[in-house]
Amino acid sequence: MSETVKRVLSAIIALPVYVLVIVTDSFHSMPALAASLIISLVCLYEYYQIADKGEGKRPFMMPGMILGAVVNIVMYLYAYGRLYGYSNGFADFDARLVFAVFALALPAVFAIQILRRPIEGAIYSLAVTVFGIVFIVFSFSHILLLKALKDGYHYIIIVNMIVMLNDAGAYFGGINFGRHRAKFKVSPNKTWEGYFFGLLTSIVAMMVVSQVYDVLLGKHLFGMIEAAVLGIVLSVVGNIGDLIESAIKRDSVTKDSGHIIPGHGGMWDVFDAMIVAMPLFYYYLVIKGVR
Repeated sequence: MSETVKRVLSAIIALPVYVLVIVTDSFHSMPALAASLIISLVCLYEYYQIADKGEGKRPFMMPGMILGAVVNIVMYLYAYGRLYGYSNGFADFDARLVFAVFALALPAVFAIQILRRPIEGAIYSLAVTVFGIVFIVFSFSHILLLKALKDGYHYIIIVNMIVMLNDAGAYFGGINFGRHRAKFKVSPNKTWEGYFFGLLTSIVAMMVVSQVYDVLLGKHLFGMIEAAVLGIVLSVVGNIGDLIESAIKRDSVTKDSGHIIPGHGGMWDVFDAMIVAMPLFYYYLVIKGVR
């Protein structure tokens, strides 16, 4: 079976489940928390596996996974705590609790390094552990903050759709029209034609989606110029997320982050662009005044 067919079949099976989990508000929006936990922690696990260089240069797998789960839960409580009454036991409950989690947990990880690990490789182990939690888990868990906004699940569907179409446009554009290699050291096989088709797909898709919401659903989410600019930004930051993962994999001489999704590789291979795009899209909406 060709890689393209595997990609398409995986999308046909996984996408409806993902959309259903994101759309539903049942069970106090716990399905969204479950999705954020599963996706971000599997991505984190794959990253830790890639970054493990053996001996003293190894991430703190279990403490990192536990801290990643706590970060997700705190983000959920911030997003939905007041709505469902979870925050009644906290005075002035807000996102500063995320920083409290780091303030309490990081010294514990440092203590494990001091007591149980050799000094050689300590900086690498600590830095890799913390980077994974902040870059992957904290960033992706913004899906919970997006979900809690007015029309939140619409925004999640839109950002996922644009990032995926950008990736698909770049993939098929590169295969069919790729002639000039971009010559990025971390991803030498990507072509400028592929990036261009991804960018064009992202812009057109964002404008079309904006009009569909406006005309058919009666929701004016973005103006046409705004949609075009967002298409450009999401394409660029999505590519940056892909290149970041490629750089880390190339440093560890790894082709895919895992094998959990046929045709795509690992979970991080699928959501690498979303990890960068999701928080930026969320903060844009907040600055815009969406609540």
